[in-house]
Amino acid sequence: MSRYHRRDFLRMGAALAAGLGLQSAPVALLADGLERIFAKRLPVIWIQGLSCTGCSVSLLNSESPSVLQVLTEMISLTYHSTVSAAQGGDVDKVIDRVGQGRDFLLVVEGAIPADMPEACVIGGKPLEDFLEPLARNAAAVVAAGTCASFGGVPSAEGNPTGAIGMQEFMTRRKIAVANRLVNCPGCPVHPSCLVGTLAYVAAKGYPPVVPDLLTPKLFYGHSVHDECPRFHLWEKNVFAEKFGDEGCLFKLGCLGPLSHTRCPRRQWNGGVNWCIRAAAPCVSCTSEFFARKRDFPFYRKGEASHLVSYNESDRKEVTS
Repeated sequence: MSRYHRRDFLRMGAALAAGLGLQSAPVALLADGLERIFAKRLPVIWIQGLSCTGCSVSLLNSESPSVLQVLTEMISLTYHSTVSAAQGGDVDKVIDRVGQGRDFLLVVEGAIPADMPEACVIGGKPLEDFLEPLARNAAAVVAAGTCASFGGVPSAEGNPTGAIGMQEFMTRRKIAVANRLVNCPGCPVHPSCLVGTLAYVAAKGYPPVVPDLLTPKLFYGHSVHDECPRFHLWEKNVFAEKFGDEGCLFKLGCLGPLSHTRCPRRQWNGGVNWCIRAAAPCVSCTSEFFARKRDFPFYRKGEASHLVSYNESDRKEVTS
């Protein structure tokens, strides 16, 4: 902590804000949050359910602060099944000790198999039983990724596990959700959104969220469509008919109007690229409906073949 100064945290806060396409106002707030996190070494228990570990991999792409700073200086990572070296009984003791307090943050990656407890077991306990005391005691709960937020791919229609997200799990178990659970969806979650959310919680507590979805407005307040670089082509009714065509990708399945995220501004892998820049339609991976219906294609050749057909007048109603 001693080798960092206020200007270092302002620089990291500015980098986070810039990477997310935010105005200058949140810079000081994010800097305050990062400074408090670094000072307190915020204890974090990271639990993985039904997932591909993609959100953990995404965190490794954090740039400012770097993943090394996040894992060694920003947080005290009590447990992470992929990153932690400790195993077996040692892990149980550490989690029990930290989990009995009220000053730790619980991060959950992946969905919870509500109808098939044996599908995910930690320390000999079904995931639901393992999670319940942690979710009750945590100062805040962050659902990292769409699977943890809304069920995601594991909750796809026909999956026998009956996978659910943290909000539904906590509601079923009568665990307080209001002013405690923050959903950070994405397949995977963007590292800047996750680190930014941790910084906000540390600086000011529970962030302003979108009602029902419980996503931080600071990071999920705008749709891809509103800030899309092909928006001018949509206004001119110039639509791509096949992949590689110049034009709005709406008729090829783009769900930008239904996806609230900062992808057009922050992009991915340090700003190298993102879906639409690579000429691929947005699949709305931050949506609560992502991958839920078996007959809902991610891409389509024509508007008529899509389960959800919408136009601009519908869009304003759906995304309001």
